[in-house]
Amino acid sequence: MSVSVCANRVIIFPVPPTIRVVPQNRQITARKGSTVTLECKASGNPVPAIYWHKKDAFTGSSHLSESPTLLLERVDRHHAGVYQCTADNGVREAVHVDIEVTVLSPPDITVEKTWVHASEGFDIDLVCIVHGDVNSEMLWYQNSFLLDPTDRRSMYSRGDKYTLNIRNFQQSDFGNYSCVADNALGRTKKYIEVSGRPGPATFQSPAYSNYLDRYNLTYTIESIPPLDEIKLLYRKLMMNETYQHPGSWEDTILVPTLTRSDPTHFIMSHVIKGLSPNSVYEVMIQARNVHGWNEPFEFPPPSWPLLLRRRQI
Repeated sequence: MSVSVCANRVIIFPVPPTIRVVPQNRQITARKGSTVTLECKASGNPVPAIYWHKKDAFTGSSHLSESPTLLLERVDRHHAGVYQCTADNGVREAVHVDIEVTVLSPPDITVEKTWVHASEGFDIDLVCIVHGDVNSEMLWYQNSFLLDPTDRRSMYSRGDKYTLNIRNFQQSDFGNYSCVADNALGRTKKYIEVSGRPGPATFQSPAYSNYLDRYNLTYTIESIPPLDEIKLLYRKLMMNETYQHPGSWEDTILVPTLTRSDPTHFIMSHVIKGLSPNSVYEVMIQARNVHGWNEPFEFPPPSWPLLLRRRQI
């Protein structure tokens, strides 16, 4: 603060803000689950207001607090990053100081797909993503057996993404795979099933029917081998604003078409007739190829409501 005394008068001059932060080296490392305290002490005249933000390269800064102390409790990998303290009192420009927070934890893994469709002679990639600690060691297993590189199998990483590539897929390659990441704080494992069975149906039709008593259902199914059989199940939902009760499933066996939308997907349509006007139905598709039916309990085909109501134009 700058003060001048003149003829029994005190004149206080404005002073731009300055910041002193704790920790002074502007870096802090903490274990997962601990509490982190960041302090930002500002001086100036008038007394500066303090703002905390967390910098994010994708979403920009997020406002966190207007207190000199920022408390981060039970930290995990989402708390890691750069926190910025800003002091502003309207005198000149606001001042900023950054503090980098690093969170140490066992590896945190996600998988791109928990279920991967495959067929003999094709190539596949299994991908695991390690969050936080990119220096973790990654191991790959098939049915609990450790995998090593071969002439058909390779492992590589790019940043936080670890990939197991299998070329010229063989019958012996089907099974359950796992990626295991190790660091000094622990070990984490995630699973991926590689199967030749069809994948779940993906519906392409709009939710509304253009007719009052029928519905043209269009869907795709992932399967490299030809499909041998399709089972269509549908049921009416009795419902109002406060009540919903499903009716009994009705099922129809369909002969699949051989039309492909791409090399790994079939696209099919079927008109469901004899439906009630102004009603809501639920639809489910199951498919079978040479490897068997897709499993509705392990990998439930998506139930998808459709509304039998003509759209107003």
